[in-house]
Amino acid sequence: MNKTPWIWVSAALLCALVVSLYLSIYYYQENLKYQQLYAEALKELEKYENYIAVNILIDYGNGTMTWHNNTLVPFGSNFFTATMTIAELNYTKGQYGIFVTAINGVGGDPNHFWIWYIWNSTTKSWDWGPVACDAYILHDGDILSWVYTKF
Repeated sequence: MNKTPWIWVSAALLCALVVSLYLSIYYYQENLKYQQLYAEALKELEKYENYIAVNILIDYGNGTMTWHNNTLVPFGSNFFTATMTIAELNYTKGQYGIFVTAINGVGGDPNHFWIWYIWNSTTKSWDWGPVACDAYILHDGDILSWVYTKF
């Protein structure tokens, strides 16, 4: 009886066993890696559960404009606190609410004022802010702007 074919079959089976073992270990490690990434992603999403995203434009009145898209603020925040997260503000408190006097150092020019607007998606235009910036409660997806304007 010739033992050579059995040696080759045994060697092939041993190679298949080694490859199977390697692939099993590889896919097990990949599975662990993706489970950990998934857990980290869930933990990251939990941080944003009580947040909303708003888009804020700052128009400095001299042709310079900066967008702060998807600015995350806690649910129930007002426009003033949202602006404080993206810019340095100077302001005064008055009888009717907060009056912004400078944003990122721009302000104080005679007859110039910071006015805020909200994007009206129905009319496709900017509407004046209906109340003081600290009285307007933000909604998820709001598009707002500050414009340094001469009167």
